[in-house]
Amino acid sequence: MSTGFDLQSVAELAQRRHLRDSGTVFTEGERAHCRSRPDPDASLAGLLSAKEAFVKALSSMGGAPAYNFPEIEIDHGPAGQPRLRLYGEIARWCREHGVRAEVSISHTGGMAGAVVVLLAGTTTNEGQVA
Repeated sequence: MSTGFDLQSVAELAQRRHLRDSGTVFTEGERAHCRSRPDPDASLAGLLSAKEAFVKALSSMGGAPAYNFPEIEIDHGPAGQPRLRLYGEIARWCREHGVRAEVSISHTGGMAGAVVVLLAGTTTNEGQVA
């Protein structure tokens, strides 16, 4: 098990349009989801926090391949719950190691935060990174 946490200022991210709009951090699906939310900037900050929290949790597992932020995508289930979706070599590596992820995102008072818990070697598909 490995845990990662991150906290992001909504205003700081809102000022860094190149990070928000270039595709180097967020996928088009993530940007579209956030545009549909009441506070798009807070939603984007939450997604960035979740990506950073995943990276922090993964760093203590050792041996993971290189990745780019668009290969780490946060999508949402039917009830709005955040889910981690991976692509490329990082997805392959996590599948091979049976890595399962739980993600929690929150934002309030101009800050967004996220916690990611990674479990390795599990046999259930619930929470399995895709």
